[in-house]
Amino acid sequence: MKIIYILPFVLAPTFALSEQIVSAEKRVETLLAKAEKSCVSDGGTFDYTDDAVTQYDFDKDGETDLTVLHEYAYICSISSNYFAGTAGAVAHLISNTDYAYGYARSVQAMNAFNNVPVILLLLHGISCDEAGYVSCVQTITIHEGRFVSP
Repeated sequence: MKIIYILPFVLAPTFALSEQIVSAEKRVETLLAKAEKSCVSDGGTFDYTDDAVTQYDFDKDGETDLTVLHEYAYICSISSNYFAGTAGAVAHLISNTDYAYGYARSVQAMNAFNNVPVILLLLHGISCDEAGYVSCVQTITIHEGRFVSP
């Protein structure tokens, strides 16, 4: 059985030498500004829907444990699929200590098993060696703010 990873979800730690740890709010602000600049530079106007940013508090302590910025909610006036396609759109996973991004059709987060925070990513079939219409799911857990993936 061959495994093809063309559209993988990239786990990119914020501890990389070229990247500083920034707050989720600042990262979201920066990513939205970058998207707007891209759209406007091509002659469009940029906006996003209310569900572009979702926050999760897994342990119910009043502090956000995970912020998801999903580009499927971006709108660029010059193209209906400027930021998204059949593979989905870039989803940005942001915690206080980690950052990851990659293409996903949908993102859901929940507590599973004994309150383990779990992120479910609905992916294009090619990510699991299938046809595009056959979706597959990747799971990522969160441990002490770090994203952990098999």
